[in-house]
Amino acid sequence: MPLDTIHGNCHAYGMKTSVMVDDFGRLVLPKPIREALGVFGRTVLVIEVVGEKAEMEIASTPRSDLSRKGGRTVFSGSLPEGWDSGGAVTEMRARRLRRT
Repeated sequence: MPLDTIHGNCHAYGMKTSVMVDDFGRLVLPKPIREALGVFGRTVLVIEVVGEKAEMEIASTPRSDLSRKGGRTVFSGSLPEGWDSGGAVTEMRARRLRRT
């Protein structure tokens, strides 16, 4: 399926590209298009077929407490009361070690 029409910021900039669909029906959005749309991490997109074109838009407004810094997704919202960051890191490390 050709990716001819992209709505959002990309449309305003007039970006257009071709992408290859693999044998499993997957396609990869090039980084400039992802950045222009604000697609980071596991973002849900709505794709609508209009005639012979596909129109894409972000399904919901991205959370305001998530941002990108240095190429990483960063949580900047408030934490639950009594949150122990050190304990959470220790627990994640212990789980990771159990998997190996």
